Amino acid sequence: MNDREKVLICVDNSENSLRAVEFARDMLLSVDSYVTLLTVVTPLDCDYFMEKDSPACDFESIARMKSRVAASLLEEAGVHFCLSAMVGNPAEAILKASSRHKLVVMGRKGSGSSQFISLGGVAEQVSHNIKVPLLLVP
Repeated sequence: MNDREKVLICVDNSENSLRAVEFARDMLLSVDSYVTLLTVVTPLDCDYFMEKDSPACDFESIARMKSRVAASLLEEAGVHFCLSAMVGNPAEAILKASSRHKLVVMGRKGSGSSQFISLGGVAEQVSHNIKVPLLLVP
């Protein structure tokens, strides 16, 4: 069995999630690990990213758009990773994916969070229910 640790990095293309990617990237440069870059696509993303006259929501394209900058940050540093996309409630998807990882890294607040709150809604739900170590990056 390989000793490599499995790390899940959650991204939504917000500044906060990109800071989490940068922090994780710098932390992982000296560690041999499997990295999964997770993006969760919600129905609201369809309204935001898709053309109004599109016949159906292209969840895979949206996931690629939401993770493009994060993937570039890891690629430029030589961190090997795989992309994973899930559809649904972000907190539930992160909790489900976390069960296969040793560490979860995510921003403390997402793209919809007010600057006056300490934790975003997704981060708060995940932090209260996760069973593996969680690193929240400010």
